[in-house]
Amino acid sequence: METTLLKTFEAAGAASNVTLILALLATFAGLAGTVLLLRKPAPRGQHNQRMLIAMLLFFMFLIGASTAFFTWMRTNRLQPVLIYSNAVVTSYGKVAFEDLGNAKIMLDQQNSPFSNLSQKSTRILAIIEKDGKTHALSEEDYPVEDILRALRSAVKEWKEGAKSTPSAG
Repeated sequence: METTLLKTFEAAGAASNVTLILALLATFAGLAGTVLLLRKPAPRGQHNQRMLIAMLLFFMFLIGASTAFFTWMRTNRLQPVLIYSNAVVTSYGKVAFEDLGNAKIMLDQQNSPFSNLSQKSTRILAIIEKDGKTHALSEEDYPVEDILRALRSAVKEWKEGAKSTPSAG
């Protein structure tokens, strides 16, 4: 059977881009503030106060740099989801339809330890292989409903094509 690309789903990393930009702004502001405070000698009696502010700005620099770095790493891992006529490819690898166990949308709820009212829930598309490996795609990054619909349609067409093709041997 010939392999043809049926559908491509790009990762929508808009939230990650905003986080990255804000983290970079905090990084540069913290570094600039630290350098400016430490360059000039402190007026008499304000040495301890300036050192404390410089230390807090340096912490802001470190937290901003760490957030920017890990956000950048996360966005680089997000690859498009490709659905072929006999396989699906995610950032976790390629799954042939004969190795596909199940694909379903699960709800991940994060409960607040302080209140029962504020619960954040994220829908996750889990593409589960027969050997147990799971490809998890978050709704924050991908259109999970559309991917699941296209994947089910492609698997159905693949099964119908496999039934209609006489097996050799």
